[in-house]
Amino acid sequence: MLCRTIAVVCLAVLLLNKANGQESKLRVPILIDTDIGGAIDDAFALGLALSSPEVELLGVTTVGEAAEDRAWMVCRLLTHAGRTDVPVAFGRGEQPKGPIDWQIQYRRHPAVVWSRTNKPAAAPAAELLYEQLKARPGEVTIVALGPLTNVAQLLRDHADAPSLVKQIVVMGGSLAVGYDGKPPAVPEWNIKQDVAAARAVFVAKIPLIVVPLDATAGLRLPAAQRSQLFAAGRPLATQVANLIELCEQPDQSLFDAVAVAASFDPQWDTLAERQLSIADDGRTLVDPAGTSVRAMTGLRREEFLAWSLGRLVSHGEQAWPASPGNLSQVVDRGRFPSRVYVVEDYDSDIEKRWWLCGKLESADVPSGSRRACRAVLTQDFDDRQGDRRVSYRAVIFNPVPGPPMGPNTRLAFRYKLHGTDRLRVQLFSLSNGYHRYLSLANLKPDEWQSAAVDMTQMRCPDGTGGPLSADERIDDIQFYIDPRAELLIDDVVLYDAAAADEKRGFPQRILFTGWFDTGKQGQEWPGDFEIAAHEKPRTWKFARSVAGPNGEHRLRVDLRGPRRLAAVTELAFDYRITGGDRLRIELADRRSGQPLTKDIEGLARDAWSKATARWELPPDAKDAFATEIRLIPPAGTTLELDNLLLYEPANQ
Repeated sequence: MLCRTIAVVCLAVLLLNKANGQESKLRVPILIDTDIGGAIDDAFALGLALSSPEVELLGVTTVGEAAEDRAWMVCRLLTHAGRTDVPVAFGRGEQPKGPIDWQIQYRRHPAVVWSRTNKPAAAPAAELLYEQLKARPGEVTIVALGPLTNVAQLLRDHADAPSLVKQIVVMGGSLAVGYDGKPPAVPEWNIKQDVAAARAVFVAKIPLIVVPLDATAGLRLPAAQRSQLFAAGRPLATQVANLIELCEQPDQSLFDAVAVAASFDPQWDTLAERQLSIADDGRTLVDPAGTSVRAMTGLRREEFLAWSLGRLVSHGEQAWPASPGNLSQVVDRGRFPSRVYVVEDYDSDIEKRWWLCGKLESADVPSGSRRACRAVLTQDFDDRQGDRRVSYRAVIFNPVPGPPMGPNTRLAFRYKLHGTDRLRVQLFSLSNGYHRYLSLANLKPDEWQSAAVDMTQMRCPDGTGGPLSADERIDDIQFYIDPRAELLIDDVVLYDAAAADEKRGFPQRILFTGWFDTGKQGQEWPGDFEIAAHEKPRTWKFARSVAGPNGEHRLRVDLRGPRRLAAVTELAFDYRITGGDRLRIELADRRSGQPLTKDIEGLARDAWSKATARWELPPDAKDAFATEIRLIPPAGTTLELDNLLLYEPANQ
């Protein structure tokens, strides 16, 4: 009996090993070269390759301007899809022009910034391609989804490369129709971006499948189908959906997915032998003297879309977020803040580099606002205690430089929710290296609301971390909701609560805050001044005037961009003036016009004090801006400045 059992087990193992070996042989080994970061089809095509059991993805290389950023984007997608085994490399040398659009936000996730995803290989793209081809000579298909720069470099650097490649599938070209599916043919993007590279690939005597606009034009991802990706709740589908919603190109074509499918599944192809050559302007010409290729001339679009989308939305296990804990309450924002650390109203692009999650919204905005920020998909920025499998919708920005907090930190903001009444608010501690959060429930949906929260009530997800403390530096202000809901955020102000005796109301709008405690003069704090350390009992740092060309002191604070002035604008600041009691202040727009000037007299001498200047614009003044604040003390005096706040005062 025992012998019979052992024999059955051994037979099962042999059959399983044989099946696995057959399955491995049936899988088609491919290498993908992509210019991900522009149109949505690169992300969709990668998703199709990863969700197709027929494909053995051996590596991914990136081509185009900012090729390294594109490689990090691929690394993040592969990591969240559970495929860190797939090597990634980026093209070196001169690359075709064409910047990454707002999908660059996908690259700025802390999982990428702190190298917690797969990393690009040290070798250039052409070397990774060659390494994989050498390991599997004559077996591997290269699927080129972007300009052919990297593939041409492979052929140029390695004379034996053509003999190692089974075939190349090129997504590119236009034989008879343009992007709209109608004649005439046009220079297609991937070909015209590097004509020399395309010619080198076409004459390399490697079997070619060309997937031109003639087959792919008109294949788009409609809104109803996009919603299936968003609703899938599966890691791979969510990553593709994230890149799709970040894409700024209105065309939702899926050209590249067809090229991936052509590498392993011929059922969609209508292939015909053609002889092609490349014109100087990038047109793909039918030419009796050209290279013989197999060109795809037709596609069953609706069937292909359903097939490819079905693979993506069913791949992997669903992962939905749990309800957040650490329930807190909305508090009154109070009166005029003791200090303002961070302001973001999204009305200008001044700090756009630090918008880590979200897209601009200009239609659905609160009263008096020009723009807001709409939440997009992301993983939790907390990769220690957060669930990295789960996606959320979030608005996140990074206050640079990370400010130190006071004893009573508050966060005021405006929000609009749809599909949920819950919101999680989170900060990262630069001082401690962990995230804390609090959550709000029973919020009113579908209308713009104002709220403030007491950030000292935040804790780590496991309840540890203690309260946010004075002098603790923070980073990454984060708002999260369930990914099936919607969120808009505007007018974010991180501040220290008002002093007990404060009489002034909370500002209607804050234009600029300057506190100089962290960051460098000229980089985070541009202008003409020097940064010095406070003497006790004051803490951190301040700005000190410097001598101008004539030897007299002045202090100029650059606002890092134009700030729109209100009908009534005030400037509050801490100062210490030595050798005088007067000060001239100018709100200046370097681009045009005379500055708005205010002279203040009777200032306290030789001691830190507070002052406020006020400007009232003429009734006919429109679109007045300031790009810098100039503070000019009398001859023979020096000025020290701290806690600068330019704002529209509250209605009294």
